[in-house]
Amino acid sequence: MSTERNTGKKPPELSHGVTHMFKALSYSLAGLLCALKTSTAFRQECLVLLVLCAVLLLTGKGFEQWLLCVCAWLAVMAAELLNSALEEAFNLITTDYSPGVKAGKDMASAAVFVLMIVNAGVWLHVFGRDILALVSGGAGS
Repeated sequence: MSTERNTGKKPPELSHGVTHMFKALSYSLAGLLCALKTSTAFRQECLVLLVLCAVLLLTGKGFEQWLLCVCAWLAVMAAELLNSALEEAFNLITTDYSPGVKAGKDMASAAVFVLMIVNAGVWLHVFGRDILALVSGGAGS
C-alpha cells in the first residue's frame, strides 16, 4: 500500500543544465519567501543579520571579521530553515502527540541553539575589545 497522496498534479518534469539551475534557484527563493511569511524565528534572525551588519560597519571591522560573523550567523539561519522544514514534515506525519516527533522537533531546535552558542563565541572574539572599551570608557580597536 502506497503512502503517497494523490493530489491530481503531475510531478515536475526533470530539467538539466541551465534550466535546472534556474528552477533550483526559484525553489530556493520560494523557500526563503515561505520562511519570511510563516516563521517568526526566521524573521527575527533576518533582523539580527541586519543589526549585525550595521554593528560591523559602525565598528569598522575588516573583511575577515565580516566574513566570520556573517557566515556564522547565516549558518544559524540555515539551521532555522531546516528546523522549520522538519517541523512542517513532522506535522504532516501526525497531529497527535508523539514522543518521537517531539524528540525530533526538539533536536532540530537544539541544532539552532548550538549554532547560536557558536555565534556568541565568534561575536565575543570579534567585538570583545569593543565591548571592553565601552565598559571601561576607552576607544575600541
